[in-house]
Amino acid sequence: MESRFFNNLLHYISQDERFNREMTAAKKEFEQIAGPIHDADREYLARINSFHNWYILDRPLTAHGLTPLEYFLQYNANSLSPEELTGYRDLCTNIHSVFELAKRTKTHTWVRDLISRRKFIVEGGEDTDHIDPGALFNSRLFFHGGKTYFSNYVVPHPEIVAKDIKRAAKRCRKAKRDPKGLLFQLVLFHSRWDQYRQFDAKNIYRFEN
Repeated sequence: MESRFFNNLLHYISQDERFNREMTAAKKEFEQIAGPIHDADREYLARINSFHNWYILDRPLTAHGLTPLEYFLQYNANSLSPEELTGYRDLCTNIHSVFELAKRTKTHTWVRDLISRRKFIVEGGEDTDHIDPGALFNSRLFFHGGKTYFSNYVVPHPEIVAKDIKRAAKRCRKAKRDPKGLLFQLVLFHSRWDQYRQFDAKNIYRFEN
């Protein structure tokens, strides 16, 4: 991932008491729709980073109507170098979706966006080195300097429900629905699966037609 700008922004927000207070409320909101986040979760880092991405990039601040990223850019643009300004603005054009891993090398990862059907070549192979080709996962893609990067999380889904997820993504695409509902649902299912690995994943990943 081109992590420098996102991580700097996360650090900036975590040091500001105003953002911190709202982040606490936002986490509760996120957990209501995507499942609880516990320190002991096997996929804790993926889930907390998924929340951070949503909070910084998608959720408008209550008092301003702007996302933390938009608010940061509005009030800090004049103090940023041209390179920094471009880097932070590039975060605005991220793609949030469920992806299929096509193949991976040490230098690149090939993925397909199940919602748009677009294919991407992503820098690096370390972000997905814990999942197999053909696996489905939630993440975000960032674009900077003509290259594509993963965000700082990958939420993987069990192989046994891959066909069900693909069908749900196809229905979402054909109906031209906002995919956010499906993406939250997948994170919620993943949370439950992470807690109850002894159960058949098909009994957890249950999609309405």
